[in-house]
Formats: sequence, C-alpha cells, structure tokens
Amino acid sequence: MIRREFISSVLTALAAPSQTCDVFVYGSTPGGICAAVEAARRGLRVILACPQKHLGGMAASGLSTTDAVRTDLFGGLVAEFIGLVRTHYRHTLADRPDEYARTKDGWFYEPSVAEAAFDTLVQKEKSLRWLPGHFLLSASATNGRLASVELDAPDQSMLTVTARTFIDGTYEGDLAAAAKVPYRVGRESRAEHGESLAGIHYMNWRTGQQIMTPDTGEASPAIQAFCARSIFTDDPAQRVPIEKPATYDLHLPDYLPLLDDFASGRVTRFGRGTQLPNRKFQMNGNIEGLTSTNLPGASWSWPEASRHHRQRLAQFHIDHVHGLIWFLQHNPHVPPAIRENFAPIGLHKQEFQDANHWPWQIYVRQGRRIEGRALVTQHNFTIVSRTGRTPQVLQPIAIGEHSFDVHPCHDRRFAVDGFMEGVLWYPRKAFGPAQPGQVPYGAILPRRIDNLLVPVALSCTHVAMSVLRMEPVWMTLGQVAGLAAAEAQSQRIDVALIDPVRLPAKLKIRVNPYGA
Repeated sequence: MIRREFISSVLTALAAPSQTCDVFVYGSTPGGICAAVEAARRGLRVILACPQKHLGGMAASGLSTTDAVRTDLFGGLVAEFIGLVRTHYRHTLADRPDEYARTKDGWFYEPSVAEAAFDTLVQKEKSLRWLPGHFLLSASATNGRLASVELDAPDQSMLTVTARTFIDGTYEGDLAAAAKVPYRVGRESRAEHGESLAGIHYMNWRTGQQIMTPDTGEASPAIQAFCARSIFTDDPAQRVPIEKPATYDLHLPDYLPLLDDFASGRVTRFGRGTQLPNRKFQMNGNIEGLTSTNLPGASWSWPEASRHHRQRLAQFHIDHVHGLIWFLQHNPHVPPAIRENFAPIGLHKQEFQDANHWPWQIYVRQGRRIEGRALVTQHNFTIVSRTGRTPQVLQPIAIGEHSFDVHPCHDRRFAVDGFMEGVLWYPRKAFGPAQPGQVPYGAILPRRIDNLLVPVALSCTHVAMSVLRMEPVWMTLGQVAGLAAAEAQSQRIDVALIDPVRLPAKLKIRVNPYGA
C-alpha cells in the first residue's frame, strides 16, 4: 500500500505543470515585491509567488505608520512607493489639509492605499508574473544550488518552477528553510556575541535602564509578540459594528486583568490607536500595557509552524483583538469614559473586504534568521567610541535605520516592576543607543546555497533584527537582491559570486549613514 502511494505521488509530480523563469521570488511582502520589481525592470523574467491573495505584506494589512526615524536615508523603491502614496493623497485630500497632515507626507497611509501602490509597481512590469494564493511545498537543491520549487496552487494542483536565481521574500524565511539553509529563531545569549541587550531582558523603558534579574542575558526560545494590526472607524457611514465573537469566552481570561489595572489606576486610558486619514484608526500592540492587542507567547511557534497551524494562529490573534474591542465596549466594569470612547467605533467597510474587514496578514515581527556569510549584531548599530560612528562593514548594501525595538516576549505574569520581559524601546528613537549602521551583502547570502538571496529573514541576531525588521530596510535589501540577480544573470554566474559594491549606487541607495 505504501509503495503504491509512493508511486502515485511520483507520477503526480511528474505530471505537474511547470514554469521556467530567470528569477523566482517567494513572498509578496514589500521586500519581496521590491526584489521582483527590480529584477523585472532589468529585463529578467520574474515569477512572484505568495500564499496571500494580496500584495504588500504588513504594509498593506495594518502596518500603516511606516517605521523610519530618518526618512532621508531611504531612496530607491522606498521613495518611489512613498511617492505613489503621497500623490494619491495630494489628489484626494487636496481640499482637506488637516487630513493630509495625518499622512506625514506619504509615510502614513490606509492599508488599501498602500496595496494599490504596490499593485501599481507590480502591474507596470510586463515580465513579472504574480501568483497569489500559492503555498511553497518543497525546494530542490543539489551541489549548492537551488534548482526548482514546488507550489500548491489555489486549485490544489501542483506547480513546479525552475529558475536561475531564487529570492526568499517571506517574513519567516520559508524558502530558505525548505532549501535546508541553517537558521535561528530564538534569542541569543548575551555572551555569544557580547551584546548587552541580548537574551532574557527587562528594561525600564522610561529611563532606558536595564532591570537586572538572575537570568538576565540568558538565551531564550521566547520571541516577541505578534498582533493583528486592525483598522477601525467612528464614521457611521463606513462603520461595520463589532459583534460579540463566538470565541469571546475563550479569550476573556486575557482581558479580565485589565479591570484590576483600571481599578488600581495603573491604566487610566485606552486609546483607539493612531489616527489615519478618512476617520480611520490603526491599533497596534502596546509595550506599556500589560494587556493589549499583543499576544506574548502565541508567536513562539509561528516561524517554524506549518501552513495550517499558522492559519489557526492568525485567527487566534484576530479573535483576541475582536474580543478585546467588544470587552472595552460592553463590560460594565470598564470605566465609563473608556466604554464611551470605544462605543462609536467599528471596522471599516473599505478595508480588508474579503476578510470580514479584519487584517488578512497578522503582524509577524520576526521569523527565522538565516545563517549567512556575514552576521549583523547589536554592534553594527552601536557607536564606536574611538571613531564616534557605527562600524564600517565589507560590501555594504544598505543602512539599518531604527531604534532597538522589541515588543514583549512573555506575558504579564513575567513582568518585573510592571515592565514586560523582552521589551526594548526608547521614547526618543533618534537619540537611543541604536544608530544607523551598515548591512553587508553577506547577510542576505545564505551558507551552502549560491543562487539564493534572503533579504527579509536575513542573517542577524535577535537584537539586530529589532532594527532591521522595518519595512523600508527590507524593501531596500529586496531591491538590491533584485539587482544582484540581474548582475549575476548578465555575468552568467551565481549571486554569491558577484561584486556587490556598486549595486547601491546604481539604485541611488545610501550605504554611508554619515554622508552621501
């Protein structure tokens, strides 16, 4: 019986349709999109496949406040994307200057506007084919090269794609893992790379000081919380009422401690989130609130989880937010001012229309991190006292630009002095210990595979990823990966063998934080 099933599976694989391209990109995150668009602009035949039905990853699914402290450091497709958003709002909000101000000149946006901008970038490229709703099944690699991938198509057929160069644009590093690239998921210890912020970590983020505990600095499999970054409105004409979810009782124990926080005065307000144009609000997790839309602990298995388990985890995050809003609106023990503040809000009719108006992508703040040919650590973003600058690296291709920014890794039961475990956060981001630093080409080059680039789940430590995990950085790295694929094709070599030094200049991307 087993032999018959094996023969049947082999015959099915042999009969499966196949496609050939120059560059195969898996993952239509902003980083994956930029890789695919740049490769296509250079004349290559590109296939961009993704499990989602939409383009744009988190930037089009609730992450509406672009994480960039120094926007002048970004060029290339980041600037082009922001330009598309800016043009849209200058046209639609021309007579509403107060509303336009909420866009931060194009850096803050509604998810639907971001998705439309990504659609524009992709649709312009005639040699780029987008395959939505395709799940990676396997990858075939021999002699240090990826040869092909197998995809599960929406009609449940199997598609084989062969390519010269492969690019992993997923948040989780799924293609790299399928190719047997070694990787990490959890947190390194402080001792492993001499990172003062590594491992188990408590911090008084108001003062920026560590709270020392016996296990401070120990390695940990616990990674930071994810959340469903939802969009709400108080516009009666666009409001979809929040109904009591069927899973409410399952999640209620997570909300009840809020009542003690209200009663004790620890929590005196609970905001709707960041206000966006057109009476929309974006709600994010909170590093101060012991209860928020974040779900510490529920994220730990996500990076290595199967397709179906991720679907369950994603729904669990959405159900958590759904129930939390209903709780804040209806629980009689919630302070009246907070209930009144939340009473008028609902989901927005224009957002996430094919997902019951909830985000179709939860906020995956970190996934796998490959073991590459170079490693980015906390030190890359730390000022060297001798020079007064962050270190220079070999073959720099981008700038990592943000504060050290990690949401809680454990829930409120592990809080010390009211501060959540794992949090790294500085109110004055530009003046925190993390300063702009260079990212080397080797960080997106995995070990063992010469024709694969990984610009999102790149080679770095947990602390370094807290800087690198911002979409403009991933977009920049993705665009460089797309150009690297074109350079390799023109030279008839693999991406591991090209000289990447001139790539950023060709894209008008800065690699020197201290000059042009």
